[in-house]
Amino acid sequence: MASALFTPGKLGSLTLPNRLIRSATQDPFGQRDGTCAPEQVALYQEIAQSGVGAIITAYSYISPEARSTGIQVGFATQEQRNSQKKVLDAVHAAGGRLILQLMHAGMNVFLPEKRVEGGKLLAPTGGMTAPNEMTTTELAQADLDKIRADFVDAAKAAKALGFDGVQLHCAHGYLLSQFLDPNSNQRTDSYGGSAENRFRFPGECLTAIREAVGQDYPILVKVNTNCAGEADAAYAQDILYFCRQFEALGADGIELSGYNWLGLGKKKVPTFYLDRAKEIRKAVSLPLILVGGVRKLEEMDAILGAGIDFISASRPFICQPDFYQHLEKGEESPCIGCTKCLGNIWSKEGRRCVKHEIPEGFPKT
Repeated sequence: MASALFTPGKLGSLTLPNRLIRSATQDPFGQRDGTCAPEQVALYQEIAQSGVGAIITAYSYISPEARSTGIQVGFATQEQRNSQKKVLDAVHAAGGRLILQLMHAGMNVFLPEKRVEGGKLLAPTGGMTAPNEMTTTELAQADLDKIRADFVDAAKAAKALGFDGVQLHCAHGYLLSQFLDPNSNQRTDSYGGSAENRFRFPGECLTAIREAVGQDYPILVKVNTNCAGEADAAYAQDILYFCRQFEALGADGIELSGYNWLGLGKKKVPTFYLDRAKEIRKAVSLPLILVGGVRKLEEMDAILGAGIDFISASRPFICQPDFYQHLEKGEESPCIGCTKCLGNIWSKEGRRCVKHEIPEGFPKT
């Protein structure tokens, strides 16, 4: 019996030829000015040529102050948008579909100038210690208004340039997930406390984007299905509420991830979040996309058989840009989930994956 993975599916008005999506992956080809390097154009074209259903871009910051790493690609300036258009054109030329992931790093911003005396690190909650050891300053209403407007501006630009959709990044410890997560959102105003209040700002951003791009333009959301510590027991119910609200506000699909994907990958846990995804499936009717620890076709069939509509994968595509074609042949991914592709293996060894050969001239001295 043929796998359901190779059958078409829809995300709003967007029809995909199969059920596999390349999930957003930080590629080592962003330049210091936030533009895409030529290597990124070539990589995305290669992935698209393999026949994968769609590609979600590396996370792209919506404003200069929203950046997460020094090599992250942006979508804030016209120069950055022009460089991403080159990637888009290459994907379309290869017959693929490209969805732009939009994000704001929140307390995880990478801005050296913020470290000078008097600098402020804006976050949902003030007085917290951020990963860069700065103390956070609570976002005021004017800050929230600007961030919401930046998301809208980026989404409108993505539609105008011809991207096949956008994805609102509400996962992995960035700003919108910081609002959803009770560990990072300890506000006492209408944006904190209950699940309804914690959802308020991500919901405002989604609503504003939908109003700006119209009803037929595909909007996806990526969200954590879990959170750290004792709060996760309550979060198991909160995520059901969040997903119902995403659906009510016009999202065309939800990609389900989690805060602990890195650790689960190192432990080689398969299908990280399937149990939570099954509960979410009961709560909503819009398409669901599951990411995390999926390597084998039989695992994908089990996920699809559980009512999840699409599979997304990241590291298998780093190991094999033509991962989809290997699945068509019945082959397993050689990816071992070591996560070294997320470190500095590229700069040290000139390769993205430990399964790749080290080019001549590396390692650098």
